[in-house]
Amino acid sequence: MSKRSKKDRSLPPAASPPELITPSTILKVGEAFIVLRRAPNKNGVTDERCLATVVEIREGEQASTSASSTSTITTTTTLSSDDMDVCKVCTNLLNDVSGENVSVEADIAARKEQFKMYYVHYDGMDRRLDEWVGRNRIVARANPNAFTSVLSVPSSLTGTLESGTLTRSQRRIHEEFNHVQRSYEDMDATTAKLEKEHAEMTKVKNIDKIRYGDYEIDAWYVSPYPDEYSKAAILYICEYCLAYMRTEAEYCCHMLHYCDRRQPPGDEIYRDGNLSVYEVDGKTNKAYCQCLCLLSKLFLDHKTLFFDVETFLFYVLCEVDEVGAHVVGHFSKERLSANNLACIMVLPPFQRKGYGKLLIQLSYELSSREGVIGTPEKPLSDLGKVSYRSYWWWILLEALDRLNIDDVTVRIIQN
Repeated sequence: MSKRSKKDRSLPPAASPPELITPSTILKVGEAFIVLRRAPNKNGVTDERCLATVVEIREGEQASTSASSTSTITTTTTLSSDDMDVCKVCTNLLNDVSGENVSVEADIAARKEQFKMYYVHYDGMDRRLDEWVGRNRIVARANPNAFTSVLSVPSSLTGTLESGTLTRSQRRIHEEFNHVQRSYEDMDATTAKLEKEHAEMTKVKNIDKIRYGDYEIDAWYVSPYPDEYSKAAILYICEYCLAYMRTEAEYCCHMLHYCDRRQPPGDEIYRDGNLSVYEVDGKTNKAYCQCLCLLSKLFLDHKTLFFDVETFLFYVLCEVDEVGAHVVGHFSKERLSANNLACIMVLPPFQRKGYGKLLIQLSYELSSREGVIGTPEKPLSDLGKVSYRSYWWWILLEALDRLNIDDVTVRIIQN
């Protein structure tokens, strides 16, 4: 019998094929499955086979499907006595023909199971991608040994990872660029406890999507809107005053008769073309800033600023047209703090337009005018890291371009 090498021993054993899901399969919370995740690409939408864990299960009529779902499925499982008699006769006839013996109760239970909705978390992906899926998108029960991490590994590090000789610096770079979330084992006891409590409290989004101006936007995370508002399938938010409503009728009435605001409160401190930035004082305009924080929390995971806004200044970026100033993003800054930015958010429909860089540059410009060297509050979210990295790449390239040097070396940059 040949002796296995150290590299071979580190590999998982050959995995058995996954167990396919049948109509009678019972799916439970906490189990892992292969789920078809609908991922957009240049050709439309494709289904990716991803490893996912079931977080919560609800009846079909109680759960809101994600924006990628094309229909809402409802079912009636309560039958009258006459219907039960007819159902029994039909079931008996089918059993005689097929040779099977399926009870009416089992058939109804199987039908109920088919219409349940499952809230899943995709392994290795951010929680903003969690969603409700129908049973038809759950393909098979997962075999953990058959899957590797969904995170990409740079080709320069592949051999190092396989040999297990990853240095601390290489590991930090790998985790930084792949946004690897820290495990509880890597945290101190207090932080791990708080993270577990936060994850448990926010494991299922309380709001599925919002209507904001001309957009319907999928929510990413839990936001502490009042309970009576979080039960609505869609939360309607005014893009001018940021008031929130449960129904489309309330929203239309508000827009037509009640909302007289067409721009954020506060002073306009920047204007360029159709873009304006307003400085809003959290102490003077408390209600507006609280609504802004609730809206932002739908797209930020760990920020906890909702109601204590008096000590903060908010810089609100707007796209301006003939109708008014439409809020597209903002950043907040605490008055008495060395940090020049507490939280930054750009709404999903307006991302990839350079608005994040503009807000970051504005935060540094404000610090410069105050005569201080400011930095953002840490830790940054994964998208925050991407924004700041992109900003500083842009700054460095601009600086190198101004040097007017054909060949740039590391030594020149260091000097």
